[in-house]
Amino acid sequence: MNFTFRYMILIFFILLLAGCKRKITQEDLIKSAVSLKIGQWKEEQMKACKDKAMMKAEKYVDSLLVATSLQTKLDTIPKPEKPSKPSKPSFKTKPDSVRVEEIYKKGD
Repeated sequence: MNFTFRYMILIFFILLLAGCKRKITQEDLIKSAVSLKIGQWKEEQMKACKDKAMMKAEKYVDSLLVATSLQTKLDTIPKPEKPSKPSKPSFKTKPDSVRVEEIYKKGD
């Protein structure tokens, strides 16, 4: 365990010395920051473009599905037929038992 720990420390120092070999100038920092910002902007633009294209494609596919479903009538359950109108019942007519008296005016 102690043997591997020493090798790890030795490898760390070698990498540290190799990494510190080159001096970084202000221009290098600016260039890397600008390239990072440009990369982020390109990613955002590509994502926005992809989202817009996906929305257009979804609308197109939805309209195709609606048009296809209207033509093929995907309803598989048949509707029952409209019931026929029942015939009128026949009622027995009773003789008129009420007599209507004539209406007279008071002056006649």
